[in-house]
Amino acid sequence: MTDQTDINSEDLRIRPVDSSHIADLIRIADETNLSAWTAQNYLDEFQMPGSIMLRLESALNVTIGFVVGRIVEGGVVESEQQAEIYNIAIDKSEQGKGFGQLLFDAFIEKCNEQNVTSVWLEVRESNEKAIGFYKSNGFEHVQSRNNFYDNPREAALLMKLVLK
Repeated sequence: MTDQTDINSEDLRIRPVDSSHIADLIRIADETNLSAWTAQNYLDEFQMPGSIMLRLESALNVTIGFVVGRIVEGGVVESEQQAEIYNIAIDKSEQGKGFGQLLFDAFIEKCNEQNVTSVWLEVRESNEKAIGFYKSNGFEHVQSRNNFYDNPREAALLMKLVLK
């Protein structure tokens, strides 16, 4: 957890993630109950074309949140540029201050720069807070995926945001 009080958005910066930040990402993911990614998963993601890995840092360079996603090239059936959000999280002690919105907006800005037309994600069906956040940002529930998550075993909601 961060050991700071009264952090406000003027004290924050969004920066690309690098390998020195992986321990922070794992810590935040663990405390917010995200699906576990190993350090190797994050290192592998750096190598993926279209990868977007951003961190929210305080004025003291402390990581207080992150988003990981990727722009996916369209294929034969669907030629439009799409993106996926894999993980987005804010340090538990800093939640409820609008910092997740800052990260989300930065991710969408990167998508807009690459002419992405839609963004996809999966979210635990019991994660009402996240579902509410995504819906407030224009995502719609497209379908459910049974037994998608482990610990506990749970369905995922597949959600889509149309950008263009």
